[in-house]
Amino acid sequence: MRPYVLVYLYRNRLRVHTAQELLAGLGVAIAVALVFATLVANSSVARSAEEIVRAAVGPANLQLRARSADGFDQRLLGDVEHLAGVRQAAPLLEQTATILAPGGRALTVNVIGTNVSLAILNGLAHSLPSAALSPTGIGLSSSSAKALGLGARIAADQDENVTLKLRGSASTLKVSAVLGAEAFGALSRARVAVMPLERLQSLAGLPGRVSRILVQTQPGREGSVHGQLEALSGGRLAVVSADQDISLLDQALAPSDQASALFAVISALLGFLFAFNALLLTIPERRQAIADLRVDGTGRSAIIQMVTFQGLCLGIAASIVGLLAGYLLSRGAFHQSPGYLSQAFTLGTNTVIGAGPVLLAFASGVLATCLASGLPLLDLRRSNALDAVYAEDGMPGSGLNGSTQRWLAGVALGLLVLASGLFALVPSAALIVCVLLAVATVLAVPSALAGVLGLAGAIARRYEKLTLLTAALTSLRATTIRSLALAATGAVALFGSVTLGGSRDDLLRGIADYTSHYVGAADIWLVNPGDNQAINDFTADRHTASIAQLPGVASVRAFQGSFLTIGDRRIWLIAWPSSTPLGLLEGQLVTGGQRSASEHVDQGGWITVSAQLAAEHHVKVGGVLNVPSPAGEVPFRVAATTTNFGWTPGAIVMNSREYARAWNTAAPTALGVTITPDANSSTVATEIQHTLGRSTGLEVLSAPARESKIDASASEGLSQLGDIATLLVIAAILAMIAALGSSIWQARISLAGLRLEGATPRKLRIVLLIESALMLSAGCLTGAIAGIYGQAVIDGYLKHVTGFPVASIATGQRPVEIVALVLATVLVISAIPGWMASRVPVTFALDE
Repeated sequence: MRPYVLVYLYRNRLRVHTAQELLAGLGVAIAVALVFATLVANSSVARSAEEIVRAAVGPANLQLRARSADGFDQRLLGDVEHLAGVRQAAPLLEQTATILAPGGRALTVNVIGTNVSLAILNGLAHSLPSAALSPTGIGLSSSSAKALGLGARIAADQDENVTLKLRGSASTLKVSAVLGAEAFGALSRARVAVMPLERLQSLAGLPGRVSRILVQTQPGREGSVHGQLEALSGGRLAVVSADQDISLLDQALAPSDQASALFAVISALLGFLFAFNALLLTIPERRQAIADLRVDGTGRSAIIQMVTFQGLCLGIAASIVGLLAGYLLSRGAFHQSPGYLSQAFTLGTNTVIGAGPVLLAFASGVLATCLASGLPLLDLRRSNALDAVYAEDGMPGSGLNGSTQRWLAGVALGLLVLASGLFALVPSAALIVCVLLAVATVLAVPSALAGVLGLAGAIARRYEKLTLLTAALTSLRATTIRSLALAATGAVALFGSVTLGGSRDDLLRGIADYTSHYVGAADIWLVNPGDNQAINDFTADRHTASIAQLPGVASVRAFQGSFLTIGDRRIWLIAWPSSTPLGLLEGQLVTGGQRSASEHVDQGGWITVSAQLAAEHHVKVGGVLNVPSPAGEVPFRVAATTTNFGWTPGAIVMNSREYARAWNTAAPTALGVTITPDANSSTVATEIQHTLGRSTGLEVLSAPARESKIDASASEGLSQLGDIATLLVIAAILAMIAALGSSIWQARISLAGLRLEGATPRKLRIVLLIESALMLSAGCLTGAIAGIYGQAVIDGYLKHVTGFPVASIATGQRPVEIVALVLATVLVISAIPGWMASRVPVTFALDE
């Protein structure tokens, strides 16, 4: 065919079948948007953080790093500078703090203390304003200033003071500079602040201490310098690459990225199935059009050109729309908010888009559309008559014979068996298993619909007065393909919604269960603001004694914790005082017993380890794991393996005595207050706050309040999973409404025929409602059952592969809620096109 003929034919098709093409394009656009948004969102966190790390370290290629928040002696800088092969070196002190703005906004930032040597090393760029290192002020990145609501005020030359809460103390500082991209480079997009090294050392109570020393070696001397630094450290400091945080963050993001990618790929698959089912609605008409062209003498190659051209046009247009929607999603709902990682890593806030996600999402959309559009080309087989479609029962092109139905059911059963076996043998293959289950769900729909129609037919034969039910069954059997497309859309919608929505709820409930046991160790908690994991220490000698004397206080215990690096993992280290029941282990053990684990940890020399970390180091219960500490490598016996407690790199639980010995500190990172049985928690908390005074930098929280904060942080970190699940439910409802509306609109001819025979609009609406209910019940029942199985698959993946705590599927109500929500919404909204179609003029049947 000539190009203008292809354009003319497709333009004519769009004019006549606009709704069908829009429906098909909607499914493709949804799929492309989900794939693109998730790829961009997942990669943006790591890529923006990589930009920030490289900007901070400049040309440095090695670093000497402390293994505790207390750092190490700054005088070591002179020794490093005199090592053979060292070109430059610069000290750095980093502390996590909370900044309070006058308007009440609070922000947790990474405060960097440095001197001019880092600027010379080019870690802070040559153009850094001198005011940024003012001894009486603090310089904020433009991103931090914006989050605090200070950017516009400072730009107008208004002086602003902020409160810096650091290590249990509060200080008032002047904002000396707001550092934009021109002065701070990529760091301007990070939640950071900068001040002179000596000033931060004073505020943090760490005189003469630094967190790390960045080292730039001479060309070709990195290996020898690394060896000299190892000897200098004496095994008490880490000698690693300057950009180590990049690999640590990649590992920390891996489990959530895996979960998000799993959700996104399943969602994309379902989106493509939506498009496939939408195109099924057009197959009868397309098959008739192809038959007419063949009878008129059009050759096979010309028909293939026409179908391919139309598929390409639809795929390209829908994919472009999907890319635009995906971009908006990646900047909005899908924008990663890994705030739970901000205490361990300096994160960026910008969205980074590469060519890879664009090409992958676009190509997937176009390919899927072309494949689905090409189904009618099966009629071009030489064994088929030119007009074989008109010889089928019912509406031409809508038939599905019994042998095909049985063959599809057999394939669906085979896929189910294959998926079950694969999941049992390889839990990490959850993505492939879910794909097999989704395809099996679609293939099982014909049998499910036949079963529903058979049951409805038996009821109609028994109760002959149900004439409207008989009319609905006659209509459904005459348009089998259309009915299957609608039922399959419902099946896919429910499968995805139950699978992803239910799994996300199980994950959040699992984290909430752990949090409840974690904070249950005390009635009232004292922590640094925003320090949900209690890893920032503070001076508490005077606080502990005064709080213990308050009325209603039974005891005050010191809890400790920090981050430590083991290999490529930044582990969360949790140290609890002796004789404190390890309630946080409740429901979190993978191997080992809780009672024995608690007893071993309490006696000392034993720890519990996240299962993924233990597997990585090939350590089992009873084995030995060497833990790097400021005192050197310390061997511990493994009492049990656990989940990751919601901290993706993993966690270690130990006794406070062991922690104090190896980390050489008794400073708590949290104080837990237990009240007497007759005391009121709110009253005691108020008294504690009054005792601390206004100058305190600590936050006083009841156990429920702290639990709520931790759960909110976890929800923020997993927000993308929730956005995907919510969007999928919305997409499912829209796809089903669109499919049902399109089907009802196509049925106007048959409805006009019924009106011609005397049926009233009210009876027609009842017929349409019965049809919709039968189709949706068949599809939704199939999808819900398969979705529960898919939910179990993803739960197993999240627990055994990524290490997340996951609640039991039996305790969730998500499947029932989703089924009820989707069915009710679709039936209510689809009543609108049903009402309009029931009033079709009688003359419409005669015109056709």
